[in-house]
Amino acid sequence: MNRRSLIAALSAFATAPTFAAAQSYDPAIVDALSRYLNTITTMQGTFTQQAPDGQQIAEGEFFMKRPGRMRFEYFDPYPLEMIADGTWAGVINRQTKTLTQVPLSRTPLYLLLDENIDLASSGSIQSIERAPGIVNARAIDPSNPGQGSITMVFSTTPVQLLKWVITDEQGRSSVISLRNVTRGQYIDPRKFVINDPSFDRSGRNEK
Repeated sequence: MNRRSLIAALSAFATAPTFAAAQSYDPAIVDALSRYLNTITTMQGTFTQQAPDGQQIAEGEFFMKRPGRMRFEYFDPYPLEMIADGTWAGVINRQTKTLTQVPLSRTPLYLLLDENIDLASSGSIQSIERAPGIVNARAIDPSNPGQGSITMVFSTTPVQLLKWVITDEQGRSSVISLRNVTRGQYIDPRKFVINDPSFDRSGRNEK
């Protein structure tokens, strides 16, 4: 996949999906997933970004601090960072010195980063799929149903977040798989600051 296609995949977090009808599910499963997500304070590790066919597109490091904060740093050759600072989600291209931002509340990642996650009572869950040792939970923000969906993939023994899939209205998916995950460690708050790369440290526009 070329760089333009990768950037398009990154932009999928702000697009609107086609929604399937909600399916019945065991409320105990959803409650267990909510409890697990609420135990996460910080999480960090490495990630791979994949196409729907499983082909690896890119990799990098990620940092997450609930509520509201996340950072993806892409390894070369992609000069990209995706940062959520609690209010905004931005994609930074260090090479072209550009920044694209949308409100975090308009992205499906908000469902992972909310302060108090209750997937059942919020009406977020659209469907649950189970396989041996795996649960897929497809969710939307019910207050903004046109702003995107996220499918969170969990192991069940123990419950752990393994990956998530964001799908746009044309059926294109961006798959983020987590690796080498550690939880509960200190993360420098500066990791979650969105700095416009078009300005140098003196505040002057470099363009």
